Amino acid sequence: MATQGKKPRLPRDLLPQPKHFDEANVARLGLISIQERIPEGYASWEEEFEFLGKPVKLACYASEKVGGVPHGLDNEVSLALLALYFNAGAPEDGTFTTTPYQILKLMGLDTSGYYYQALKESLMRLTTATYVLSEAWRSGGRWQSVTFRYIEKLEYTSSPEGRLDRASVLRVTLAKEIVRSLKQNYVKPIDIEFMASLRRPLSRALYRLLDAQRFSPENPTPLARFEVNLMEWAAACKIVHKRPDKVRRTLAPAHEELIARRYLQSVEYVGRGQNQTIVYVFGEEAGGVPDMEAVELLMAEGLSFTSAYSLARRFSLAHIKERLERYRAILASGYKPKNLLGFLVDVIRDESGKYARALPPTTRRRLQAKQEEEEARRMEEEAEREWQSMPKEAQIRRALQVAQLLLRARAGVGDLEDLTRLMESGVLEPKTVVEELKEAAARGTLEDWIQSFRQRLGP
Repeated sequence: MATQGKKPRLPRDLLPQPKHFDEANVARLGLISIQERIPEGYASWEEEFEFLGKPVKLACYASEKVGGVPHGLDNEVSLALLALYFNAGAPEDGTFTTTPYQILKLMGLDTSGYYYQALKESLMRLTTATYVLSEAWRSGGRWQSVTFRYIEKLEYTSSPEGRLDRASVLRVTLAKEIVRSLKQNYVKPIDIEFMASLRRPLSRALYRLLDAQRFSPENPTPLARFEVNLMEWAAACKIVHKRPDKVRRTLAPAHEELIARRYLQSVEYVGRGQNQTIVYVFGEEAGGVPDMEAVELLMAEGLSFTSAYSLARRFSLAHIKERLERYRAILASGYKPKNLLGFLVDVIRDESGKYARALPPTTRRRLQAKQEEEEARRMEEEAEREWQSMPKEAQIRRALQVAQLLLRARAGVGDLEDLTRLMESGVLEPKTVVEELKEAAARGTLEDWIQSFRQRLGP
């Protein structure tokens, strides 16, 4: 298909880097056990402990047939689903389409075989386990009692043996309670790259829970230390065996790794028996809490979430705003850096004063229109260079992502699997698919496109 007139551009936010935010209730309540393994048949738990200064009651009822209550790897899967939900544009109904490959890559796990089955088991636990929370769910500034499943609905394509594989497509609907929290911005940033770099699932799960205690929407100032009763912490971690010595042994490997990675400076036990208190002192890798306005400003300039989060954690909002003004003024003066984003980061980090001179506001306003035009051209050129540098596999993933975002309910998981297969076999070119979908979106003819695609498949 040829486009008439100016070529429509896909909105910039249709293909963002996954935003790494955690839903604050799920993270702080520790709804998924940190334990890598649980006893066979362990299909329910009921806990009571103090949360944000009030006693809460939590329960989880699951099925032995899918591996019992959510635990271990399910922490990472549940977090990856949140990132992919944001990456899909945060749809109102909580429904988005993805692939097992995308989830495993985001989690930093091997994509060659074993983890596909582990992922399926995890998804089934998150789909079948029911949480019953009494006056424990924070929403709209009030405490609520809620009952829900983390994944409200799951559809997927699979191999003839019923297994997930590289060709599978997933359609996930998150619980409406979780979606509502995300929409209300009841979230906290999380360094998912650091989490994925930890060696043990236990360490990754404890990191998620600890980081959630460290700061929250109610407490934007990060804690330098966190003290908690040992038995309450065992309940929050959903540790199966509550004997104090066993709780300490369960936590020990994660403590060792988090200290070695400098997320924790120290872990100390004070007292004896069930009256023990754990004292966590956070280390240099924990960092400060960034101003999310600063993160958004930096991402608007083209930085990834990870880079923006790192800079906003180090520099104040006022500093970043001032440096962005300076950066734009320097570009408006005609300076053309070889690496635009590298130059931006250098301007923000600079402490030598080499970027102290900037154009006056009147000159900047006069050149603003030209700057915006050049920025639009630069974005298109960078997008083209990025596409050309991608291996075929990455181009297919990108085209599939565009199809998922634009087609939404028009295409079933079977359609997306067929689309993937045709691109992998060379029948369809990924770039052509993207351009056709962009044009159909601009013209309002996506329904015609999907019908045409189905006709290509034949009877």
